[in-house]
Amino acid sequence: MIDYDQYDDPEDDRPPSKGQLKRETEHLQRIGEKLLTLSDAQLAKLPLTDKLIAAVEEGKRIKPRTEALRRHKQYIGKIIREADTATIEARINEFENQHSLNTRQFHDLEKLRDTLVNGDNSKIGDAIAKFPQADSPKLRQLVQNAKKERDQNLAHPDKPENTHGRKLFRYLRELNNI
Repeated sequence: MIDYDQYDDPEDDRPPSKGQLKRETEHLQRIGEKLLTLSDAQLAKLPLTDKLIAAVEEGKRIKPRTEALRRHKQYIGKIIREADTATIEARINEFENQHSLNTRQFHDLEKLRDTLVNGDNSKIGDAIAKFPQADSPKLRQLVQNAKKERDQNLAHPDKPENTHGRKLFRYLRELNNI
């Protein structure tokens, strides 16, 4: 009878399998590919070695969909082994999540604007409670102008304008960024 428990020993000193090494290499290469898509400002925020920075800059100059770029990505994957890949990967994920967070905030502000324009005056109080630094008279005036504009657009659908709605949105965005 075969004792399969002998293969599950965590203190086994055997080297990693060929497949495991290949998966790790491909993972590092994917991290290197993500580095090529980042801006210079984002790259400056990462703990990269000088050699890795030079390789990424060189990779950005190579034409896409070429054999040279494929080989250079492999080279970046080789160099990145010397760097702190866990920190680099965490920062790249932060950059990617930041975009989705900004999009979500943008949609939330659009919903708030629509609620203010389509709702009653109690909604303005809710917005002031959400943004205590808001200039209450200015917010009320922007909402009132946007409501008038909406009513005019309903009466004359051939000339739709939304300048006051945009002004209201810009003000809400300013309040959100303060």
